[in-house]
Amino acid sequence: MKKTAVLVGFGGMGKRYLKTLQLMNFKILAICEKKENFFSDYENEPNIILTSDYKKLLHIKADLLCLASNTYSRVKILKEFVKKKNIKKIITEKPLATNFSDCLNIFKLVKKNKVRLIVNTHRTFSPNYIMVKNIFLKKKEKITSFVVNSPSAGLGNMGSTFFDIGLFFLNSEPTSIVGTVDSTNTTNPRGKKFKDPGGFGIVKFKDNKKMFFDLSENTGLPYVLNVKSKNNEIKIDEINNNFELISRPSLMQNKPLYFYLFKPNKKKLKLKHKFDVVKMTKYSIKKLFHKNFNYENLKNSIKVMELIFALFASSKDKKIIYLPLKKKYHNTNINFA
Repeated sequence: MKKTAVLVGFGGMGKRYLKTLQLMNFKILAICEKKENFFSDYENEPNIILTSDYKKLLHIKADLLCLASNTYSRVKILKEFVKKKNIKKIITEKPLATNFSDCLNIFKLVKKNKVRLIVNTHRTFSPNYIMVKNIFLKKKEKITSFVVNSPSAGLGNMGSTFFDIGLFFLNSEPTSIVGTVDSTNTTNPRGKKFKDPGGFGIVKFKDNKKMFFDLSENTGLPYVLNVKSKNNEIKIDEINNNFELISRPSLMQNKPLYFYLFKPNKKKLKLKHKFDVVKMTKYSIKKLFHKNFNYENLKNSIKVMELIFALFASSKDKKIIYLPLKKKYHNTNINFA
């Protein structure tokens, strides 16, 4: 028997969810989108409820809810579906909420109502990224730093993705963040009412691990990620499906680290799959239905949001922000798209 799904939000990511669900052979029960011009593509689908009002879908019993609405409405919609308990498995887009207080309340709510919730930061479930982490484990080398260079794609949008994968690789507790949020007021592609600026900074972790990120609004090249240890580095050019292992030659590995005038070994890694958001979202949905499901993804997503709100605080107050985030920052609202 086919699993069933309800989809709320049918912009770019909502359409990708539909493709993922079709790929996984789900039966689509309903689609909700405020912009009614989307109906024309699906009006010949008599078995799918089409509506611009999500409240009309709260009564539907389904196996899965895909929530791809804008961030400012997401928390309200999510809470109503969770309280109804008709759909016990939910995948939601990032960022999780527009303030940190809502993030904490969402966690309490889903746990209380025994609803499974995953934030679609699919890279942590991707075989490619698991492979990268395992390479360092096999070499018995601790990952010491994670570096992100990306064009401006918003701290809430792509920033939350990169922070999540950074937490995955570093596997440590962040203790502080310092940085700057761009003030160029670049128009958000989703509309003038939304604010999702770029920025740059450093996150420090308990065991002296570090995350460096530059998502500034003054660059437009494809993003590149670097995962580093003492003797090895993996450079990730995801868009071009290029993962490269760069290593100190074995003869150099026992020498002091200030010996760096040598030619490193380079090896292109064989990927488990090509970059494809539709197919990668499949890994997140599979995790929701796994018999050993836990809330680690949601806990990490809340840590990610804590870092983002702390970065805004650091930029505004012009100082290092130590974690956990103080309560005076919990209700600061950022109108993410």
